[in-house]
Amino acid sequence: MKPLTKERYEQLLKENPQASVMFYGATDDDLKNALAHESTIVGSDAFPLMKENGMMAYSWNTSYEGLQGHPRAAGTQARVLKMVREDNLMPLMSAVSKMSYMPAKFLQDNGIEQMSKKGRIQVGADADITMFDPETVTDNSTLKEPGLPSTGIPYVVVNGTVVVEDSKVLPGVYPGQAVRNSVAK
Repeated sequence: MKPLTKERYEQLLKENPQASVMFYGATDDDLKNALAHESTIVGSDAFPLMKENGMMAYSWNTSYEGLQGHPRAAGTQARVLKMVREDNLMPLMSAVSKMSYMPAKFLQDNGIEQMSKKGRIQVGADADITMFDPETVTDNSTLKEPGLPSTGIPYVVVNGTVVVEDSKVLPGVYPGQAVRNSVAK
């Protein structure tokens, strides 16, 4: 990753005008203060991780090495859980709510009705569950290696089907369903 100088910007415009550019402005303290606020919802606006050849890394079996992008694409939730553990920002259950129920409820309240079955464990809800060890969950992705997977997450269940078992992604298992808003007329 290179700093964006005027010369680098002009080079990108000429040679690679579709290149992604990342800007950094918030400090760690800014992030912690924002996360601790009661109305903050945790999510990620990360763009897809890209392979060195410029293609998107869509496949489950894509190597974690050589990916380009931002670490939040691979580690947002694990980073929050690690910060909760190490910095005591808030109770663990508050963090879990900020990453599950609160975003689902926000989207539901803003017109995406399918989200009424997300972000909660109850009869009739989609069984999307991430099981993690609060003592070890850690984001491992960095700016130099943004695709490294988080650790401390031994199981992930999507729509009632296990997709991660013993911290390994199961190949050929795709139970997810698209969440779509209705078409505006």
